[in-house]
Amino acid sequence: MARSRGHQSPDEEVAAPEAPSTRERILAVSLALFNTRGLGRVTTAEIAAAAGIREGNLQYHFPRKSSLVEAMFAGFEAEAAAVAGRMPADPGALLAYQRAWFDLIWRYRCVYRDGIAMVEIAPAVRPRVHTLRARTQELARAVFDAAVAAGRLRIEPEALGRLIDNAWIVSSHWMSHRLQGGTELTEADLDWGFAQVRDLFVPYLVALQPE
Repeated sequence: MARSRGHQSPDEEVAAPEAPSTRERILAVSLALFNTRGLGRVTTAEIAAAAGIREGNLQYHFPRKSSLVEAMFAGFEAEAAAVAGRMPADPGALLAYQRAWFDLIWRYRCVYRDGIAMVEIAPAVRPRVHTLRARTQELARAVFDAAVAAGRLRIEPEALGRLIDNAWIVSSHWMSHRLQGGTELTEADLDWGFAQVRDLFVPYLVALQPE
């Protein structure tokens, strides 16, 4: 006999997505609060309340605020390496590659906006910042070298190195520039920052010819 529409056997049932662990929830809440209010202004008591747990439970996972900031930065490190090293399927998709980096910056904007506070709270992060910068630039260079080899980017090797350095400077400091007036950052500011880096690369992009 045919099964009625919509009925599933036990083997066909789709498992419900696994709920985030307490540790993951703490990190997600912390990042949201850090982004909104600033790394130096958010207390562990506020994080615990936002996560719906006791402060003692938070301290079980993260004994000090510094350990929480270090864990948050570790998440950024992993995502940054993944984004910087993600070779575009189409070597011509370099602007989308750059946009993915800016979207990452926006998700972790407290790292860029509150960098001084971050290393004051968690000094162990300082050398990791410099290591990550070198690693992501190395990965980005490989992506752009591949685009040059594929004929999608026309630029000499030395000039490419300067272009990557300039793109890093802009992508790292556009937030402080936009905040000089004391206003809060919005996604319109994110689009503005991306446009500055995009326009650095546009003169070197080779337009794809229609087939």
